[in-house]
Amino acid sequence: MADETLLPITLNSLPKNINAINITMGYPLKDVPTTNLLFAIFQLFVSQDKLQKSIVNEFYYKDVIRFLKHQSIYKLIPEIDAFSAEVAKQNQTFINQTHINKLLENSNTEFKEVMIAIFNSYDSIDEFLDRILNLINFLKEDVTELEKEYLFRFYTTFTQLKTLQNEFKYFPDLKTLALFFRQLISSESLSFQGEPLRGLQLMGMLETRVLDFENIILVSTNEGVLPASSQQNSFIPFDVKIEFGLPTYREKDAIFSYHFFRLMQRTKNVFIIYNTEHDVFGSGEKSRFVTQLEMMRTDVVQKMISPKVVTQKVELKVVEKNESVIEKLKELAKKGISPSALTNYLYNPISFYKQKILKLKEFEDVEETVAYNTLGTVVHETLDELYTPFVNKFLLSEDIDVMKTKSKDLVIKHFKEFFKNGDISTGRNRLIFEVANRFVNNFLSQEKELLKNKNNQLKIIATEENLATEIAIDGIDFPIKIHGQVDRVDELNGVLRIIDYKTGMVSSANLKVLDFEKLREKEQHKAIQVLLYAYLYTKSKKYNFKQPLEAGIYSFKNLNSGFLSVNFSSNYRKPDLEITEERLEEFIAEIKTYIKEIYTLNVDFIEPADLKY
Repeated sequence: MADETLLPITLNSLPKNINAINITMGYPLKDVPTTNLLFAIFQLFVSQDKLQKSIVNEFYYKDVIRFLKHQSIYKLIPEIDAFSAEVAKQNQTFINQTHINKLLENSNTEFKEVMIAIFNSYDSIDEFLDRILNLINFLKEDVTELEKEYLFRFYTTFTQLKTLQNEFKYFPDLKTLALFFRQLISSESLSFQGEPLRGLQLMGMLETRVLDFENIILVSTNEGVLPASSQQNSFIPFDVKIEFGLPTYREKDAIFSYHFFRLMQRTKNVFIIYNTEHDVFGSGEKSRFVTQLEMMRTDVVQKMISPKVVTQKVELKVVEKNESVIEKLKELAKKGISPSALTNYLYNPISFYKQKILKLKEFEDVEETVAYNTLGTVVHETLDELYTPFVNKFLLSEDIDVMKTKSKDLVIKHFKEFFKNGDISTGRNRLIFEVANRFVNNFLSQEKELLKNKNNQLKIIATEENLATEIAIDGIDFPIKIHGQVDRVDELNGVLRIIDYKTGMVSSANLKVLDFEKLREKEQHKAIQVLLYAYLYTKSKKYNFKQPLEAGIYSFKNLNSGFLSVNFSSNYRKPDLEITEERLEEFIAEIKTYIKEIYTLNVDFIEPADLKY
């Protein structure tokens, strides 16, 4: 092997029929699985120092899970999966000793002692090295022969480190020890013992000296590997080396050239393999030695070997409906379809299928930085709590002042509820907390501006109200329930307004509805949601359309635009905002065609071709 770094890959892909093998190269220790385990232990404490959690002895959750899920430990703790799920559920960014003790309560006593010792706060480096030696000692009981070799190699390394530490007190702190260990590992290798007189011999280029073979397979015979590149790490300039007769890369090349031609001297079959592709494995240039060989001999046979490349037609995902899917859809009709579920179907039917029929939930993970939906929930809940006391009352400017004094505490309260165990006092989370606070404050300031004008009268009718209605569709022999939660219903100067809060960016263009037949387009999905809330409200409350009705969105990222209402006019000078009974009927007729499509057996769920993500 001209490139010795390929040894781990070669060993993992040897055919079954090789029963005797002798390896004369060292296996790099950095590629051994046990190295990751030891790095994981160091990482626990390095992160702890960095995040200043050493006084309370808490560990960053990712480090703990990485250590516990390492193959050597994972098989010894069956409860680890439930533990990591619980960490995600409780949103624990830091894990303390009590959690670890609870996880290990059913493990055997010796293992428990060794593991708990790892997580204890350490007094000295000597004692820390003892912990690692105890863990290696425990792990060696139940492993394969190869893993025993690894563990033994590490046991000797750490014993040496301990001796040095006892004698000279080399390592003032754990960080230095970790750095030293990392450096040591990168240069060390694991030596193998084998039988040099039979079986397959796996060798490096320099170990072939004065040996003759009948069959040789020479791998990675590329320029830059054989001979190695001419870059040499030296402070002595090339000219100075020449002047004083010091060896340069020329001499090194000459040595490799000698080995290459010397190796071929008494062989019967030689296979020289090089890579012709410019890729991660090199420049794809064959070695100059190979070119020399081709010029010297006439019996060189060239073969090109490459995997067959088959072009695959990318087909859109299609899920065909069958009776069991229709059964699930019937259950959904009873439970109710929400406006967001319907727009999800229009955006990507496959996603709707996964969520509503297969009931696939998103993977729960620890939320270190407040997620966007958490921010949205906090703002919604805060506004709901602020406005609830004023339901069925006319709002006054003074009421808004009272709300403003309470808003910050409520934002904190709801963050505690939805961002469990998360820290919002520093870093990015502090910024997101301030954003939530600013959103609520700006919104209240805008309401106050509105009420400064004595002619404006604002009456809150409902907040966070759950509405539902059933619709009948031709060709479907059961009613379909539609349900949703309206963020707020109010009455401004005699106009009834159905309001949806959005923490994201919404512009008035998203709410322009000129042709109901174009509602399928993605730009119209916000309008669909708001109009469906309006429809739900009129049906649930048996609304008589005597007073004007509008529906729209308050976008917190676009508050300067104020209340964005659904607009049925193309003339921007003369907006037409009123939702009439005829318009709602026309709208719901279009929605029925979408729902009918969902419930028709021979219409499959097909992934859209222009899906962005």
